[in-house]
Amino acid sequence: MIRLSHVLLAGLLALLTFHCQSSAVTGSGQEEKSFFDLRAFFEGEIARLKAENPKIKKEIEINGKKEQKTQEEVDFEKELAIFIRSDINKPAWKDKYGVDSVVVSNELVRVDYTALDSTLKTRLLSIEFEEAAVNKVSITNKTDSPLIQSKQQLTFEPKKGYQIANQQDLSLSNDSQLRIVATFER
Repeated sequence: MIRLSHVLLAGLLALLTFHCQSSAVTGSGQEEKSFFDLRAFFEGEIARLKAENPKIKKEIEINGKKEQKTQEEVDFEKELAIFIRSDINKPAWKDKYGVDSVVVSNELVRVDYTALDSTLKTRLLSIEFEEAAVNKVSITNKTDSPLIQSKQQLTFEPKKGYQIANQQDLSLSNDSQLRIVATFER
């Protein structure tokens, strides 16, 4: 009886060890991405911008009222978080986006990811390349509900800056428009 329990215990330990090892391989954070890895791209840009530490000149327009300011101390994680929130790499969305690529002279110039489901927030993610490096990221987000319709256009150019345009059509109050043009200054 003691031998049988030792055999069962050894078998159980072997099974647990195998399960933990296989979980470590698949749970290593290196999951396969179905689309362009927007999160990783912007994490790299955040690190680059922190190292370069540029000032940001901002032109802000809210409902027609304009303001300009320059920021010297910039939290790039906060500034670019809006772009990261538009990442479309979720396992449930693997079949929810159509992919269209533009190749010129055997070089990838642009990739467009278009939502096939109108309930998805990110409707279009467009990545433009120049000499195999990301030159421009454009994102169109849209949300619809009975109380609010919102359209957001985001554009990021690594060496230049970014733009955010947001339009909200509200059923119970005045509509709202916001536009931010941020330019990196060295």
